[in-house]
Amino acid sequence: MITVDLPVATELAREALSEYDLDPGTDLSLLKQRENFVFSLTSDGTDYVLRVHRQGYHSDDELGCELDFVRALHGEGVAVPNFVPARDGRGFCVVGRDHAAGAHQVDLQHLIPNQGNFGDERTAVAGTADLDVADFAELGRLTAEVHDATERSGYRMAVPRDDWDLDGLVGPQPAWGDPLRIAELQGEEREAVVAAIARIRDALGAYGTPAHRFGPIHADLTPENVLRTDDGLVLIDFDDFAAGWHLFDLATALYFFTPHPRYAEYRDALFAGYESVRPLDAADFAVFPAILLARGLTYLGWAADRRGEPTAEWHATTVLPHIVRLSRDLIAD
Repeated sequence: MITVDLPVATELAREALSEYDLDPGTDLSLLKQRENFVFSLTSDGTDYVLRVHRQGYHSDDELGCELDFVRALHGEGVAVPNFVPARDGRGFCVVGRDHAAGAHQVDLQHLIPNQGNFGDERTAVAGTADLDVADFAELGRLTAEVHDATERSGYRMAVPRDDWDLDGLVGPQPAWGDPLRIAELQGEEREAVVAAIARIRDALGAYGTPAHRFGPIHADLTPENVLRTDDGLVLIDFDDFAAGWHLFDLATALYFFTPHPRYAEYRDALFAGYESVRPLDAADFAVFPAILLARGLTYLGWAADRRGEPTAEWHATTVLPHIVRLSRDLIAD
Protein backbone atom coordinates (compact mmCIF):
# COMPACT_ATOMS: atom_id res chain seq x y z
CA MET A 1 0.00 0.00 0.00
CA ILE A 2 1.39 3.40 -1.06
CA THR A 3 1.01 6.41 1.23
CA VAL A 4 -0.75 9.20 -0.63
CA ASP A 5 -0.12 12.91 -0.06
CA LEU A 6 -2.42 15.80 -0.90
CA PRO A 7 -1.07 16.46 -4.44
CA VAL A 8 -1.52 12.79 -5.38
CA ALA A 9 -4.97 12.64 -3.77
CA THR A 10 -5.92 15.72 -5.79
CA GLU A 11 -4.78 14.04 -9.00
CA LEU A 12 -6.88 10.97 -8.17
CA ALA A 13 -9.88 13.16 -7.34
CA ARG A 14 -9.61 14.93 -10.70
CA GLU A 15 -9.45 11.60 -12.51
CA ALA A 16 -12.64 10.57 -10.72
CA LEU A 17 -14.60 13.68 -11.71
CA SER A 18 -15.02 12.47 -15.28
CA GLU A 19 -16.61 9.26 -13.93
CA TYR A 20 -19.41 11.49 -12.63
CA ASP A 21 -19.56 13.55 -15.85
CA LEU A 22 -17.99 16.52 -14.10
CA ASP A 23 -15.18 18.73 -15.43
CA PRO A 24 -11.78 17.41 -14.24
CA GLY A 25 -10.65 21.03 -14.02
CA THR A 26 -13.25 21.88 -11.37
CA ASP A 27 -11.80 23.65 -8.32
CA LEU A 28 -11.26 21.31 -5.35
CA SER A 29 -10.96 22.42 -1.73
CA LEU A 30 -9.67 20.07 0.97
CA LEU A 31 -12.26 19.67 3.73
CA LYS A 32 -10.62 16.97 5.82
CA GLN A 33 -7.68 14.60 5.75
CA ARG A 34 -7.90 11.70 8.13
CA GLU A 35 -8.35 8.14 6.92
CA ASN A 36 -9.65 9.57 3.63
CA PHE A 37 -9.04 12.76 1.67
CA VAL A 38 -12.30 14.72 1.55
CA PHE A 39 -12.76 17.56 -0.95
CA SER A 40 -15.57 20.01 -1.63
CA LEU A 41 -16.46 21.27 -5.11
CA THR A 42 -19.19 23.10 -7.00
CA SER A 43 -20.41 22.26 -10.51
CA ASP A 44 -23.30 23.94 -12.35
CA GLY A 45 -24.52 25.48 -9.12
CA THR A 46 -24.56 22.19 -7.18
CA ASP A 47 -22.24 21.63 -4.22
CA TYR A 48 -20.63 18.24 -3.70
CA VAL A 49 -18.24 16.36 -1.41
CA LEU A 50 -15.77 13.92 -2.96
CA ARG A 51 -13.86 11.31 -0.95
CA VAL A 52 -10.66 9.60 -2.03
CA HIS A 53 -10.64 6.50 0.14
CA ARG A 54 -7.60 5.13 1.89
CA GLN A 55 -6.15 2.40 -0.28
CA GLY A 56 -6.97 -1.13 0.84
CA TYR A 57 -9.17 -0.17 3.79
CA HIS A 58 -12.20 -1.86 2.23
CA SER A 59 -12.64 -4.07 -0.81
CA ASP A 60 -14.90 -2.89 -3.60
CA ASP A 61 -17.59 -5.29 -2.38
CA GLU A 62 -17.29 -3.99 1.19
CA LEU A 63 -17.53 -0.37 0.10
CA GLY A 64 -20.49 -1.18 -2.12
CA CYS A 65 -22.17 -2.81 0.88
CA GLU A 66 -21.55 0.32 2.97
CA LEU A 67 -23.04 2.66 0.37
CA ASP A 68 -26.03 0.34 -0.06
CA PHE A 69 -26.61 0.70 3.68
CA VAL A 70 -26.52 4.50 3.52
CA ARG A 71 -28.88 4.50 0.54
CA ALA A 72 -31.29 2.24 2.45
CA LEU A 73 -31.28 4.66 5.38
CA HIS A 74 -31.71 7.65 3.07
CA GLY A 75 -34.67 5.92 1.45
CA GLU A 76 -36.27 5.59 4.88
CA GLY A 77 -35.92 9.30 5.53
CA VAL A 78 -32.98 9.13 7.95
CA ALA A 79 -30.67 12.18 8.00
CA VAL A 80 -27.63 10.73 6.20
CA PRO A 81 -25.62 11.67 3.06
CA ASN A 82 -27.08 11.41 -0.45
CA PHE A 83 -24.57 9.70 -2.75
CA VAL A 84 -24.33 10.36 -6.50
CA PRO A 85 -24.07 7.25 -8.71
CA ALA A 86 -21.02 7.01 -10.96
CA ARG A 87 -21.41 6.76 -14.73
CA ASP A 88 -21.66 2.96 -14.52
CA GLY A 89 -24.42 3.14 -11.88
CA ARG A 90 -22.28 2.10 -8.92
CA GLY A 91 -22.09 4.17 -5.77
CA PHE A 92 -18.36 4.80 -6.27
CA CYS A 93 -15.68 4.55 -8.95
CA VAL A 94 -12.12 3.22 -8.98
CA VAL A 95 -9.36 5.41 -10.41
CA GLY A 96 -5.57 5.41 -10.47
CA ARG A 97 -5.01 2.05 -12.13
CA ASP A 98 -2.45 3.75 -14.39
CA HIS A 99 -1.17 6.06 -11.64
CA ALA A 100 1.96 5.36 -9.60
CA ALA A 101 -0.23 5.47 -6.47
CA GLY A 102 -2.35 2.57 -7.74
CA ALA A 103 -6.11 2.01 -7.70
CA HIS A 104 -8.21 4.07 -5.27
CA GLN A 105 -11.93 4.16 -4.60
CA VAL A 106 -13.68 7.53 -4.90
CA ASP A 107 -17.26 8.45 -4.10
CA LEU A 108 -19.29 11.61 -4.60
CA GLN A 109 -22.15 12.93 -2.47
CA HIS A 110 -24.19 16.10 -2.23
CA LEU A 111 -22.74 18.63 0.17
CA ILE A 112 -24.74 18.98 3.39
CA PRO A 113 -24.92 22.66 4.41
CA ASN A 114 -24.01 22.74 8.08
CA GLN A 115 -22.83 24.82 11.02
CA GLY A 116 -20.07 22.42 11.98
CA ASN A 117 -19.75 19.21 13.92
CA PHE A 118 -21.68 18.07 16.97
CA GLY A 119 -18.49 18.52 18.99
CA ASP A 120 -14.94 17.21 19.14
CA GLU A 121 -13.11 14.49 21.01
CA ARG A 122 -10.44 16.67 22.61
CA THR A 123 -12.76 19.11 24.38
CA ALA A 124 -15.03 16.22 25.36
CA VAL A 125 -12.18 14.45 27.17
CA ALA A 126 -10.85 17.71 28.60
CA GLY A 127 -14.31 18.44 30.03
CA THR A 128 -14.49 21.85 28.37
CA ALA A 129 -17.12 21.00 25.74
CA ASP A 130 -20.18 23.15 26.36
CA LEU A 131 -23.05 21.15 24.87
CA ASP A 132 -26.71 21.28 25.79
CA VAL A 133 -28.37 18.12 27.08
CA ALA A 134 -30.95 18.63 24.33
CA ASP A 135 -28.18 17.95 21.80
CA PHE A 136 -27.71 14.48 23.23
CA ALA A 137 -31.44 13.82 23.25
CA GLU A 138 -31.55 14.66 19.55
CA LEU A 139 -28.51 12.47 18.88
CA GLY A 140 -30.18 9.61 20.72
CA ARG A 141 -33.28 9.96 18.56
CA LEU A 142 -31.18 9.98 15.38
CA THR A 143 -29.32 6.86 16.48
CA ALA A 144 -32.57 5.04 17.20
CA GLU A 145 -33.93 6.12 13.80
CA VAL A 146 -30.91 4.50 12.15
CA HIS A 147 -31.53 1.21 13.95
CA ASP A 148 -35.27 1.33 13.32
CA ALA A 149 -34.85 2.18 9.64
CA THR A 150 -32.37 -0.65 9.20
CA GLU A 151 -34.97 -3.17 10.32
CA ARG A 152 -37.82 -1.42 8.53
CA SER A 153 -35.98 -1.28 5.19
CA GLY A 154 -35.23 -5.00 5.26
CA TYR A 155 -31.57 -4.22 4.57
CA ARG A 156 -29.26 -7.23 4.68
CA MET A 157 -25.48 -7.07 4.45
CA ALA A 158 -24.36 -8.58 1.16
CA VAL A 159 -20.78 -8.82 2.38
CA PRO A 160 -19.88 -9.92 5.95
CA ARG A 161 -18.51 -7.05 7.99
CA ASP A 162 -18.44 -8.24 11.60
CA ASP A 163 -15.69 -6.15 13.13
CA TRP A 164 -17.85 -5.32 16.14
CA ASP A 165 -18.86 -8.79 17.31
CA LEU A 166 -17.43 -10.38 20.46
CA ASP A 167 -14.13 -11.46 18.93
CA GLY A 168 -13.76 -8.22 16.99
CA LEU A 169 -14.01 -6.25 20.22
CA VAL A 170 -12.26 -8.39 22.84
CA GLY A 171 -11.15 -11.57 21.09
CA PRO A 172 -7.60 -12.92 20.80
CA GLN A 173 -7.02 -10.65 17.79
CA PRO A 174 -9.27 -7.59 18.11
CA ALA A 175 -10.26 -5.92 14.85
CA TRP A 176 -8.52 -2.66 15.73
CA GLY A 177 -5.50 -4.13 17.51
CA ASP A 178 -4.58 -5.33 20.98
CA PRO A 179 -4.96 -2.62 23.67
CA LEU A 180 -2.65 -4.57 25.97
CA ARG A 181 0.26 -3.71 23.66
CA ILE A 182 0.24 -0.14 25.00
CA ALA A 183 3.59 0.09 26.83
CA GLU A 184 2.27 2.57 29.39
CA LEU A 185 -0.25 -0.02 30.61
CA GLN A 186 1.64 -1.76 33.41
CA GLY A 187 1.29 -3.19 36.90
CA GLU A 188 -2.05 -2.96 38.68
CA GLU A 189 -3.50 -0.86 35.89
CA ARG A 190 -2.80 -3.56 33.34
CA GLU A 191 -4.24 -6.20 35.68
CA ALA A 192 -7.44 -4.16 35.98
CA VAL A 193 -7.81 -3.93 32.19
CA VAL A 194 -7.14 -7.66 31.74
CA ALA A 195 -9.79 -8.50 34.35
CA ALA A 196 -12.22 -6.06 32.72
CA ILE A 197 -11.73 -7.68 29.30
CA ALA A 198 -12.73 -11.03 30.81
CA ARG A 199 -15.78 -9.37 32.37
CA ILE A 200 -16.72 -7.85 29.00
CA ARG A 201 -16.56 -11.23 27.28
CA ASP A 202 -18.82 -12.78 29.92
CA ALA A 203 -21.30 -9.90 29.82
CA LEU A 204 -21.58 -9.71 26.03
CA GLY A 205 -21.73 -13.48 25.71
CA ALA A 206 -24.70 -13.57 28.06
CA TYR A 207 -26.33 -10.56 26.38
CA GLY A 208 -26.36 -12.36 23.04
CA THR A 209 -26.99 -11.19 19.49
CA PRO A 210 -30.75 -11.24 18.83
CA ALA A 211 -31.93 -8.97 16.00
CA HIS A 212 -33.36 -6.34 18.34
CA ARG A 213 -29.90 -5.92 19.92
CA PHE A 214 -27.41 -6.68 17.15
CA GLY A 215 -27.21 -5.85 13.44
CA PRO A 216 -25.78 -3.32 10.96
CA ILE A 217 -24.63 -0.18 12.80
CA HIS A 218 -22.77 3.03 12.01
CA ALA A 219 -20.01 2.10 14.51
CA ASP A 220 -18.17 5.45 14.43
CA LEU A 221 -20.69 7.84 15.95
CA THR A 222 -18.07 10.25 17.31
CA PRO A 223 -18.79 13.99 17.69
CA GLU A 224 -16.90 14.71 14.45
CA ASN A 225 -19.17 12.40 12.45
CA VAL A 226 -22.37 14.26 13.27
CA LEU A 227 -23.17 17.55 11.51
CA ARG A 228 -25.35 20.35 12.84
CA THR A 229 -27.74 21.65 10.17
CA ASP A 230 -30.79 23.92 10.03
CA ASP A 231 -32.94 20.79 9.86
CA GLY A 232 -31.26 18.99 12.76
CA LEU A 233 -28.38 16.55 13.14
CA VAL A 234 -27.06 14.53 10.19
CA LEU A 235 -24.94 11.40 10.54
CA ILE A 236 -21.96 11.10 8.17
CA ASP A 237 -18.91 8.87 7.53
CA PHE A 238 -20.00 5.24 7.53
CA ASP A 239 -16.45 3.94 6.92
CA ASP A 240 -16.56 1.63 9.95
CA PHE A 241 -20.12 0.38 9.41
CA ALA A 242 -20.41 -3.33 10.21
CA ALA A 243 -22.46 -5.75 12.25
CA GLY A 244 -22.46 -4.99 15.95
CA TRP A 245 -24.53 -4.28 19.03
CA HIS A 246 -26.90 -1.33 18.72
CA LEU A 247 -25.60 -0.11 22.07
CA PHE A 248 -22.15 0.19 20.48
CA ASP A 249 -23.39 3.27 18.60
CA LEU A 250 -24.59 4.83 21.86
CA ALA A 251 -21.30 3.93 23.54
CA THR A 252 -19.34 5.60 20.74
CA ALA A 253 -21.45 8.75 21.04
CA LEU A 254 -20.71 8.93 24.78
CA TYR A 255 -17.23 7.48 25.18
CA PHE A 256 -15.19 10.67 24.83
CA PHE A 257 -17.54 12.45 27.22
CA THR A 258 -16.99 9.97 30.07
CA PRO A 259 -14.48 12.32 31.80
CA HIS A 260 -16.80 15.31 31.32
CA PRO A 261 -18.35 16.77 34.51
CA ARG A 262 -21.80 16.61 32.86
CA TYR A 263 -21.38 13.04 31.64
CA ALA A 264 -24.33 11.66 33.65
CA GLU A 265 -26.65 14.33 32.24
CA TYR A 266 -25.45 13.70 28.68
CA ARG A 267 -25.82 9.93 29.10
CA ASP A 268 -29.34 10.21 30.49
CA ALA A 269 -30.40 12.57 27.70
CA LEU A 270 -28.92 10.33 24.99
CA PHE A 271 -30.79 7.30 26.33
CA ALA A 272 -34.01 9.26 26.76
CA GLY A 273 -33.81 10.43 23.16
CA TYR A 274 -33.14 6.90 21.98
CA GLU A 275 -36.05 5.48 23.97
CA SER A 276 -38.42 8.08 22.53
CA VAL A 277 -38.09 6.06 19.30
CA ARG A 278 -36.90 2.62 20.32
CA PRO A 279 -37.39 1.08 23.79
CA LEU A 280 -34.59 -0.47 25.83
CA ASP A 281 -34.85 -3.03 28.62
CA ALA A 282 -33.05 -3.81 31.87
CA ALA A 283 -30.51 -6.04 30.13
CA ASP A 284 -29.53 -3.18 27.83
CA PHE A 285 -28.81 -0.85 30.72
CA ALA A 286 -26.98 -3.58 32.67
CA VAL A 287 -24.60 -4.42 29.83
CA PHE A 288 -23.91 -0.85 28.72
CA PRO A 289 -20.84 -0.24 30.96
CA ALA A 290 -19.18 -3.31 29.39
CA ILE A 291 -19.91 -2.10 25.87
CA LEU A 292 -18.73 1.41 26.76
CA LEU A 293 -15.39 0.07 27.94
CA ALA A 294 -15.13 -2.24 24.91
CA ARG A 295 -15.51 0.83 22.71
CA GLY A 296 -12.70 2.56 24.57
CA LEU A 297 -10.43 -0.46 24.24
CA THR A 298 -10.80 -0.39 20.46
CA TYR A 299 -9.24 3.07 20.39
CA LEU A 300 -6.40 1.89 22.60
CA GLY A 301 -5.77 -1.04 20.25
CA TRP A 302 -5.83 1.35 17.31
CA ALA A 303 -3.28 3.58 19.04
CA ALA A 304 -0.97 0.64 19.82
CA ASP A 305 -0.32 0.16 16.10
CA ARG A 306 0.21 3.86 15.37
CA ARG A 307 2.61 5.09 18.05
CA GLY A 308 4.20 8.37 17.13
CA GLU A 309 1.09 9.74 15.45
CA PRO A 310 -0.42 12.66 17.44
CA THR A 311 -3.87 11.10 17.85
CA ALA A 312 -2.41 7.75 18.85
CA GLU A 313 -0.21 9.41 21.47
CA TRP A 314 -3.22 11.28 22.82
CA HIS A 315 -5.11 8.03 23.29
CA ALA A 316 -2.11 6.24 24.82
CA THR A 317 -1.39 8.99 27.33
CA THR A 318 -4.19 11.49 27.96
CA VAL A 319 -7.11 9.09 27.45
CA LEU A 320 -5.50 5.98 28.97
CA PRO A 321 -6.28 6.86 32.63
CA HIS A 322 -9.98 7.01 31.79
CA ILE A 323 -9.79 3.48 30.31
CA VAL A 324 -8.23 2.29 33.56
CA ARG A 325 -10.96 4.02 35.58
CA LEU A 326 -13.72 2.45 33.50
CA SER A 327 -12.02 -0.93 33.88
CA ARG A 328 -11.87 -0.63 37.64
CA ASP A 329 -15.49 0.48 37.78
CA LEU A 330 -16.57 -2.52 35.73
CA ILE A 331 -14.78 -5.16 37.79
CA ALA A 332 -15.93 -3.51 41.04
CA ASP A 333 -19.62 -4.03 40.17
